[in-house]
Amino acid sequence: MARPRNTTDAQILEEARACFLEHGAGASTTLIAERLGISHGVLFQRFGTKEQLLRAALLPSPAQPWIAQVRAGPDERDARTQLLELAEEISTYLERIVPALAVLRSAGVQVESLAERREELPPVRARREVTAWFTRAIERGLLRPVRPEHATDLFLGALQFRPFYQHLSGQGFDGPDNHAYRQFVVDTVYGTLAPTGEPP
Repeated sequence: MARPRNTTDAQILEEARACFLEHGAGASTTLIAERLGISHGVLFQRFGTKEQLLRAALLPSPAQPWIAQVRAGPDERDARTQLLELAEEISTYLERIVPALAVLRSAGVQVESLAERREELPPVRARREVTAWFTRAIERGLLRPVRPEHATDLFLGALQFRPFYQHLSGQGFDGPDNHAYRQFVVDTVYGTLAPTGEPP
């Protein structure tokens, strides 16, 4: 049964994540071990406790993968195209982490306590970085002058709601529907912020 040397930590974390998302924080480590074909003890040799396994499997990385793309932009292309690219990246990230955060909260893990400073919390950093993107886009004339914080809240708020709804309602949406929704969000935001004289 046990094959610990053939099972990587990444494989363990992937299966643990799937089990926790499917069964909640109460998912048994025995079930995780059985799905991996390893002994129950191997999980504890690798990760110490169930809570450590839960955290390792579900805690998002402090480095949001799309931040680099936000910091690099905007470029000279039209803002709508760039907003759609950002919407795809941010939504993909949110669709992955929202269910994980919900399970962590149900287990009593206060995610906000993991950052040393409030400014480092992922939602706070996300708002700051996207606001800076909107500020640069406005300064370059890619968007009409508005308060960049308002544009950010409209954009991120629309993207954040859907994964929360999907998770809480248990009603998933398929890939094409999610893509169509992101296009709608971007068309709405860009239609509001397009420079004067441009069609929305």
